[in-house]
Amino acid sequence: MAGKRPTRVTLKDVARAASVSIGTASDALSGRGRLSNQTRIRVAQAAADLGYVASALGKGLRTGRTNAIGIHHQDAIGALSMPYVPEFLAGAIEVAQRHDYDLTVLSSNWAAPRRTVPWVDGVIIMDPIGDDLRARELMTYGLPVVAGEHLPENMPDCQVVAADHREAVNRILRLVTDQGGHRPLLICPDRNSGWGDELRRVFSDWCSREQLPEHLLEVRFAEYDPEQLRPRIEAELKAHPEIDFILAASLSSALGALRAIEGVGRITGTDIGLACCADDPSLTEVSPQVTAVALPARALGAACAERLFQMLDDPEAAEAGSVRTLPAQVNFRESTGGEVSSKDLSSGGGIRREQTANRSGM
Repeated sequence: MAGKRPTRVTLKDVARAASVSIGTASDALSGRGRLSNQTRIRVAQAAADLGYVASALGKGLRTGRTNAIGIHHQDAIGALSMPYVPEFLAGAIEVAQRHDYDLTVLSSNWAAPRRTVPWVDGVIIMDPIGDDLRARELMTYGLPVVAGEHLPENMPDCQVVAADHREAVNRILRLVTDQGGHRPLLICPDRNSGWGDELRRVFSDWCSREQLPEHLLEVRFAEYDPEQLRPRIEAELKAHPEIDFILAASLSSALGALRAIEGVGRITGTDIGLACCADDPSLTEVSPQVTAVALPARALGAACAERLFQMLDDPEAAEAGSVRTLPAQVNFRESTGGEVSSKDLSSGGGIRREQTANRSGM
């Protein structure tokens, strides 16, 4: 016969064991009220003897805190297949644990409104997207909100923690300039993505500075299938055969570009360069290996959570629209002609290449 399910110890049980009222027991355990030390000690001892654990709901009703923070992503399930999202979550969980808080992944459906306000003290919005209805709702509930990446222009302001895409992408573009690239193509998310907006700004500034024409191909954020993107990229390469470098925002667009380049009879890393703005292990498993920006996902998740707890501790310190950036490294690989030292690029001096056998620069 299966054993009986253990009965949960309640505040009423603690009060009975300590011979006090439920209200006195509650005050004693929460540190409130004008009680003698003897009473507080007696109630605490009774709670310890019985193994009492406070109800989060009951405690929340008394304190106004849930002891939980939430994370929202427009496609939480689909995004879990990408290494970036589990790493981001791990960073946020580490910080939440230090504060003895739970972390809740909020239900996501970008096209449908929520039925209730989430039972959390604050929210981190990963990769905010302009047409994500639920992200917009979360920013109107009066909860502290931190965005884990740049906001698109049409979203309300909030605290932002993002990777330093400008510095990382400029390292790649400096290499392109050094190698004589003069017809670049940017494949990036559409205007609903703040990340896409930032990449467009960096790319446009560089093209303007170098007096180069801008080629731009916009795709929907979180388009995960390279084969869906390949025909569009091939069409762009056929329409503009002078393109000699592709900067792809995402893994899917980078893999789609790799296949498209082959499809039009060109050679990646030789007569056309390719780099990705978000690294992934699969970019080292293709041939040629693809240069990419290593986004600090775990550090970003931790920084977002830390900023959120700062806002919970001091609501007056929250300054909507402030942006904190974290450095991102670049892994230079065969698709841009070989490995390059980041130190050489950042110092403004000559570029050192470690060429792979049988593969020349662009």
